[in-house]
Amino acid sequence: MRTSRLLFVLAVVLAGVACSDTLTPPVTTWTANITVVSETPTPTGTSTLAGTATVSLSGGGTAAGSLTYSVKLTGSPNGTITGMHIHGGSTAAGAAGTTGAIRVNLCADPTLQATDHRNSTPSWIACSGTADNTSGTITWASGSTKLEGDQTVTNGIPAPDNLTFDQFVTAMRASNLYVNVHTTGNPKGEVRGQLVVPALP
Repeated sequence: MRTSRLLFVLAVVLAGVACSDTLTPPVTTWTANITVVSETPTPTGTSTLAGTATVSLSGGGTAAGSLTYSVKLTGSPNGTITGMHIHGGSTAAGAAGTTGAIRVNLCADPTLQATDHRNSTPSWIACSGTADNTSGTITWASGSTKLEGDQTVTNGIPAPDNLTFDQFVTAMRASNLYVNVHTTGNPKGEVRGQLVVPALP
C-alpha cells in the first residue's frame, strides 16, 4: 500500500517537472508554405513570389532560448522586398486568416530604427530586395529579454505588446504564428505562410 502511494506521488512530481519546461526535447521544427493566396488582406498587383520557411526552437522553461530559421523564396515580388518577419501570437491575432504583431525580425530595410522591428540581438540583416534565401539564429537570454510586437499607443505613451520566449513557444505549438514578406508594392504583406508542424510521412 505504501509502495503504491509512493509511486503515485513520484509520478505526480515527475509529471509536474516535465510540464514545467515549455519546450522539452526533441526540438520541434515548424515549416511554412509561403504563398500569395495565404496573405491577409489580399495583396494588390501581380506577384509570383512564393517560398518555404523552417523554424526550429531550443530552450524554454526559463524564458531563455533560441530560434533558428531558414527562408527560401522564388519568383518575382511586386516591387522590392522590404521586410520579412514572424507575426502573431494568439488565435485572434496570428491564426490563419488573421493578422498579428511582428514578433521576430528575419530581415528588414536597414534604415528602420531598432524601435520599429525588435528582437533581443538585432543583427539587422538587410533584405536583398529580390527573392532569395535568408537564415540565422536569434538567442534570448534568461529572464532579460522579451519578444516585442508592434507598439500600441495609450495616452500618447507607446506600450509594447510583449511575449516571453516561453509564450512564443506556446503560440508556435498552437499554430498561431506566421512568416510574412513585405514589399514596396504591398507594405502590409505580399506573401505569407502559417508555421505548422510538418506532417509525418
